[in-house]
Amino acid sequence: MAARVLRVVRCLDAHGKVVSLSAHALGRGSANLQGLLRWAYSTVRPDMGAETVTVSFLEEPDGQLQLEYLVLDDAPLRWARLRRRSARRRQAEIQAALARASIIVTSLVEAAGALAAATCAQWADGDSPDFVDVVLDGTRALRLPRAVHAALDDDAVLDLLRGTLTLFVANGIDRLVIGTDPDRPGHYREAVVGRSPVLLRFLQGGRLTPAAGAPGVAEGA
Repeated sequence: MAARVLRVVRCLDAHGKVVSLSAHALGRGSANLQGLLRWAYSTVRPDMGAETVTVSFLEEPDGQLQLEYLVLDDAPLRWARLRRRSARRRQAEIQAALARASIIVTSLVEAAGALAAATCAQWADGDSPDFVDVVLDGTRALRLPRAVHAALDDDAVLDLLRGTLTLFVANGIDRLVIGTDPDRPGHYREAVVGRSPVLLRFLQGGRLTPAAGAPGVAEGA
């Protein structure tokens, strides 16, 4: 039994042309992205048990990357009479958890790029306990999963994020474009992360600026 979510990624240079990544960059990015997805999935489904989270990359001829997020469920179903019903319910729960985890990962990457490009951030609690709002430079507003805000103060998660975005360092990438829900007409959207001095310093171990802060607190560079 498996759950599946797709993402498409384009890596663009300063002229908007697609850049093909090196095998080293793909390998390192894949390993760290898998760790990042596993972390996000565990925040959504802490009792994941026998579920295995994996990520695969497929590079298209035009250089675009197709990402496949998978959860493989190895848990045995012990009651034959309820097996079919239990399997359907469990698969629906796993698919929903993977969808939420993929949103957390994309939101974290998008937030890193936005914070790195901003000089001031104002955080506030959202109207849902699962989300926080951040206003960047007094104009641009983002609504983020609360798990993303917590991750910005988690060194282990930030290291996984650095490894995922390491392609900005060695491959001449100017913009990373992440397309969500490519297989659902009418639901497709893109998140864009741009190269910036602050982002490059973050990838070398520095902090994102402005810092994560707490909801209700404004932070500047």
